[in-house]
Amino acid sequence: MLDVLIRGAMIVDGTGRHRFIGDVGIASGHIVEVADHVKAAANRTIDATGLVVCPGFIDVHSHDDLAVLHEPDLPYKLLQGVTTTVIGNCGHSVVPMPHDAGLRDELRQYMEPVLGNWESDSNGGFGYTEVSAFYDAIQCAKPSIHVGALVGHGSLRTRVMGFSGTHALSSEIEQMQRLLCDAMNEGALGLSLGLMYTPGCFAGQEELVALSQTVKSYDGIVTAHIRGEGDLLLPSIREMLEICVETGVSMHISHLKAVGQKNWGHVCAAIEMIRAARNDGLDVTCDAYPYAAGSTTLLSLLPPWVLQGGVKRVLERLKDIEMRQKIHKELEGQGQDWENVAYITGWDRVVLASSPLYRAYEGLSIAEISHDLAGDFIEAYFRVIEANAGMGTIVIHHMDESDVQQVLAFEHSAVGSDGLPSRLGHPHPRLYGTFPRFISKYVREAGILTLEEAIRKATSFTAERFKLGPRGRIQVGAIADITVFDYNRYVDVATYDNPKQFTPGLKYVFVNGKAVVDDGRVVYLHPGQLIRRENA
Repeated sequence: MLDVLIRGAMIVDGTGRHRFIGDVGIASGHIVEVADHVKAAANRTIDATGLVVCPGFIDVHSHDDLAVLHEPDLPYKLLQGVTTTVIGNCGHSVVPMPHDAGLRDELRQYMEPVLGNWESDSNGGFGYTEVSAFYDAIQCAKPSIHVGALVGHGSLRTRVMGFSGTHALSSEIEQMQRLLCDAMNEGALGLSLGLMYTPGCFAGQEELVALSQTVKSYDGIVTAHIRGEGDLLLPSIREMLEICVETGVSMHISHLKAVGQKNWGHVCAAIEMIRAARNDGLDVTCDAYPYAAGSTTLLSLLPPWVLQGGVKRVLERLKDIEMRQKIHKELEGQGQDWENVAYITGWDRVVLASSPLYRAYEGLSIAEISHDLAGDFIEAYFRVIEANAGMGTIVIHHMDESDVQQVLAFEHSAVGSDGLPSRLGHPHPRLYGTFPRFISKYVREAGILTLEEAIRKATSFTAERFKLGPRGRIQVGAIADITVFDYNRYVDVATYDNPKQFTPGLKYVFVNGKAVVDDGRVVYLHPGQLIRRENA
């Protein structure tokens, strides 16, 4: 007896092979039969005539680290058809937190705009000094979808060195390696780098090579938010490839893009660098989100040295008149040893997304806000920082649509939302619309991918790349993580002005064979599990 029989569906199995009409039988959390016609009886039969049945989508790049604890239903993921989320990206993870309470609070202040403000808990989930405790908490929270976890380099470095702007000593590197080993032994998928952010931006080659060697010894993966995605795009890619050459580690470039109009088109050269590296035997891939705008923290536009010491020191520096003038002058032009994203993009394309104390300005650009706060764009930016005590996020419209298409069409790219799970303001619509947009805009409208290839990128490709076990395929023996949608109605309706909207085309989502979305409605079941690295 089957638990569920999905009958008469258009099956896109996640492997890239051509779609076919058939039935899918589910029992005990697994797919047990896939055929033109399944004869077995079932406790429940779903007529999927005219609907697409595919593996549940895997969000390869998320920041749901705290959301899985505090909002385990994760409706903004479920109602896209996502069944697995990979957390701990861009060097940001909530483990291992520093033992020192003051330093831990500084790190919380810095990461909170990315991971979300969860006031229901006294520490908001930033109190985990041990990886094992956090992973146990995920299991206890019983999220609706599966969770795979990377450990953030920024958190490792802060635990050992605080917000120091110096290169790590050998002894400090060894401490980071020991902490990384603990995480890998607990089942972490690998290490994430956030080399644009503090404190990762201060890491030297010796530190990055040593940590990558540790990951390699566990057969894990290193993901990288590279140092620069504008003028520094190609040198930043080259830095990661050199680490691959030296260590042999599996490397994954996060949200590959070229920012700033003068750099548009450079993604083609970046793709060719990755393709050539693969031809030379290096294990390199990338991911992207299907939008021409990104989103990040309010503070991320500042020169790296300003961020040394954490958010408190940023605010102190802005209070000092001479220091404020120095920072202002540096933001007026291209950085000498850092990437001034605001300068190469333009303040009129930097939009305030979430602002705890300037709610009326959410959705407006810094250039627009300056009319009220100050005639000067940079001074207006400073005032927004001060008013919000460094908290808040921005959306930056700094990419070219043709570049986005180039990366999404690249045969070795995956799909991730990079969504910041904010309950306030105007979060980037990618939090709610990434996968519907990927399918509707780039398969049905632009035609840069077939449906079969798009589904493969969002499912089996990521499952294999991150060693997520027997999921990502509609085949006998696979875990029954399944998404069912109406192809013509599966569209992104989340917008920059009104992002918190769900696609009307999603019908069913199964996680471990349990229906967590039933006829378009969230069912409050929590069958998700922590996915530990296969060889942990």
